[in-house]
Amino acid sequence: MPVARRHRGKAVLLLAVLAIAYMLMSSNSSDKGDESAAALRRRADKGGDSNSSSESAGDSDAVKSFRAPEPQLIDNKALGSPGPERLIFIGDIHGSVNEFNKLLETVNFKQGSDQIILVGDLVAKGPDSLGVVNKARSIGAWGTRGNHDDRVIRWRQFLDGPGKGLSEDEIQSLEDSGGLPYDDFKISKGHYDIAANMPTCDYLYLADFPAIITLPSPYDQWVVVHGGLDPSKAISQQSAEDVMTVRNIGPDGPTSETDVGDAWFDLWAEQIGPLGGLSASSLMEDMSSSTVISKVVSASSSEADGPEASGDPESSNRKRQVANSTSLDEKQFKKIIYGHDASRALQIHDITKGLDSRCVYGGQLTAFILPGEELVQVDCPNYDGDDVATSDNRRRRRDRMVLRAKELQARRRARRRSPPPRPVPKERLANARRRRVEI
Repeated sequence: MPVARRHRGKAVLLLAVLAIAYMLMSSNSSDKGDESAAALRRRADKGGDSNSSSESAGDSDAVKSFRAPEPQLIDNKALGSPGPERLIFIGDIHGSVNEFNKLLETVNFKQGSDQIILVGDLVAKGPDSLGVVNKARSIGAWGTRGNHDDRVIRWRQFLDGPGKGLSEDEIQSLEDSGGLPYDDFKISKGHYDIAANMPTCDYLYLADFPAIITLPSPYDQWVVVHGGLDPSKAISQQSAEDVMTVRNIGPDGPTSETDVGDAWFDLWAEQIGPLGGLSASSLMEDMSSSTVISKVVSASSSEADGPEASGDPESSNRKRQVANSTSLDEKQFKKIIYGHDASRALQIHDITKGLDSRCVYGGQLTAFILPGEELVQVDCPNYDGDDVATSDNRRRRRDRMVLRAKELQARRRARRRSPPPRPVPKERLANARRRRVEI
């Protein structure tokens, strides 16, 4: 009997342990059910069907394959009657709202009498991107879409679309696994935070910025862009992405790199300046041998076939945009105002005006005023010095390499031109050897 009592105590203890384990398992199952319900609610917010076993894979595909619509290519602005007394073009602000306000005060901006036109990149890098966009909207500023503006807009469209309901941790996991739709979607860069926190009215205002602004008389020779233009293409054939990002024209066309090919504005001055402006007809006559122009002509003829030639909605939209802008191809656009190129800083030439004067890197924020072509600048603190320092170092290293190559080439040329050294007579060599032996 004493032995039976001992076994009975062990059995009671074992039953108690099993009961506790069962309760813990039930609790975990309930938590997992709650998590699944939350996931289903997120899917429902995205318009998904929670009954499909393949819905998770479908959501992942929708995230990865998401593509934001391109900006409007050309906005042909009207100045109204009476028109503004001054057009004030302002370079890349990059979130420097205090300097933006200071520049407006310095140029004595008068709302209703003056028209502000921004060359893009209102946001990123600086301390208050949201404040810049809000200020620009409040004063009725026009603007072209910059590459940093574009990234913020794409982030916002993603967050309002397939990314709706995803937490920051979930988006970070997608970034780590390569599951985001764009390679330049990096949470650490700050564009995500700007997009997530921008008020809807400011987002809609910024998203309405076109790639190219053209102006009516008396400023109808002027075009405003963020990056630049490809001199080999008519204005209706420009690529919105290239217009936002181009710095040079290389062997393969427009590039954002400054160490490939030539600066687009140098080519513009060489090719467009003598023609009197960017006109489709004059370009075709003067550059008929260019393979790039041949491609443009074939693209124009294919797009003129009309929407029926393709069932692709994006293609049809592009054709409508071309149809609305091809009449601009016959206008004589000659003078370009742009930004984007902080590595080269302020670039004021006869027919091109580059206004990115490194505000966010401790340079200046620049205004260019018409009529009169007046320049006004205010100094800026260094909000992000590393990037421009790195760029400057690269440029100096390239300059040194080019200078060294030129020096070597000059030496080779001089060596080829100089007469060969005269041979030393054998008698002098023999006498020199004899003297050495005697010593």
